[in-house]
Amino acid sequence: MKKKNVKKADKTKIIAAAVIIAFIGVIAYFFFSPGTASNEIPDYVTGEMRDMYAWAQTEEGGRLLEQMPCYCGCKYAGHKHTRHCFWRDNGNFDKHGITCAVCFDIAKRTKELHEQGVDICTIRKEIDAFYEPNKNLGTDTPMPEGCEA
Repeated sequence: MKKKNVKKADKTKIIAAAVIIAFIGVIAYFFFSPGTASNEIPDYVTGEMRDMYAWAQTEEGGRLLEQMPCYCGCKYAGHKHTRHCFWRDNGNFDKHGITCAVCFDIAKRTKELHEQGVDICTIRKEIDAFYEPNKNLGTDTPMPEGCEA
């Protein structure tokens, strides 16, 4: 009986180790591998996230997101504003936005408020106020022209 329990325990350990290794592999893929070498949105980006990447790639979306700081800590990865969470300065895709709810939230709120006719200064102040507790993680994004700090 003991031998059977030992074999079952060994099998359980092997399965658990395989699951952990697979999970670490997925995380490593998203966090440590570079973005694609093109300006295309990869097929694995779907739904609302794909729509956000497409909007962030437009002239209007990119311009608005360049005026919004990101408060997830991506400044430590060299990001200067929220557009960098989706697209690099050279136009290449960046995976960061897929894995970060903060980046997605800032972009989504910016887009929604803009579509409601809210001016850029008000949008920026609302984003800054909401993420005030995370201000030490914020990118050093200048205030939009004509807005008071």
